[in-house]
Amino acid sequence: MFRFIRKYSEVILWNGALLALGLMDVSNTSSLCIFKNLGIGWCPGCGLGHAIHHALHLNFAQSVHEHILGIPATLIIFYQSCKAIYSINKSNNKTNSYEPTTIVKDVS
Repeated sequence: MFRFIRKYSEVILWNGALLALGLMDVSNTSSLCIFKNLGIGWCPGCGLGHAIHHALHLNFAQSVHEHILGIPATLIIFYQSCKAIYSINKSNNKTNSYEPTTIVKDVS
């Protein structure tokens, strides 16, 4: 079980993030932002989760309204997810290239 989790941890992480952000309730006004909960009015990341949620639902105008980097962040998460899946498939299809090689010496 631990080998499975270790092997697929990056895939689970990125796809879990996409799933969580896609299913989150954006009508909820509570925030997970540490700065906002401490009473600081502005944070560079505030609204990014909502923006990613709207981008996943193809509501691009609302995504840009929530945070300007929402669409690029969504694309980066998709890229990382695909890259993690590809790397697992690539490692499963690896052939053994550790065969001994023949060295030919020039005798002239």
